[in-house]
Amino acid sequence: MMITNAAKSALLVSALFANLQAHAALSLDRIIVYFDPNEIPRQDMIVTNPDPENLYLQTEVYNVINPGTDQEEHVLATDPSQIKLLATPAKSVIPPNSRKTVRLVSLEKPKDKEAVYRVTFKPVVGDQEATQSGVKILIAYQALIFVRPDNPVYNISAKVEGDQVVFSNSGNMHAVLRNGQYCQNDNPGSCTSLAETGRVYAKESWTMPLPDGAAKGRGYIDYGLFDGEFEETQRFVL
Repeated sequence: MMITNAAKSALLVSALFANLQAHAALSLDRIIVYFDPNEIPRQDMIVTNPDPENLYLQTEVYNVINPGTDQEEHVLATDPSQIKLLATPAKSVIPPNSRKTVRLVSLEKPKDKEAVYRVTFKPVVGDQEATQSGVKILIAYQALIFVRPDNPVYNISAKVEGDQVVFSNSGNMHAVLRNGQYCQNDNPGSCTSLAETGRVYAKESWTMPLPDGAAKGRGYIDYGLFDGEFEETQRFVL
């Protein structure tokens, strides 16, 4: 099974035609998970069921190919010999107002660059519920998973191409560009905040429009580069 469009953080599925409507809810303790190379290759996620009914939960692991590009693909892991990330249990029942731990286990450390996955936490209709009359709205969520290689580092550079700025990452892990500002010169009064933020994946690039008044050789952009734990400011001269 392959999903060719970039998955959203929330998916909407409806089932069981009828007159009544109910919602199967769940919540996750986090939606981004990092596997660092010097730590134990497992992470626990907490799934909470706030509803007064049982939550029947199913997890699915997708390998993200060409992340952050127009060719991004999400490939469902089905071949046991090819599975590099486990989510266990794959199916579970969470009682009302309770929570359950889903363990993510990385089976292989990537060599060249950070591996990227998406794990879907999907409510499903239980056998008993399926016999009842009603409409149940099932909302699934996806967590973004990063498994880092040894000596992870990002290396972001920027260049002006026409009316755009292209940020490229030659490192082996991603960085999020946020809290940016464009300055025409060193006078703080010449600076304006940037609304654009972007995740620059390893060996990939991210493009944004040139800020108003900016051009090649005119001013600079400061961005905070966030690696999941720390943020440092880097200056990009246009």
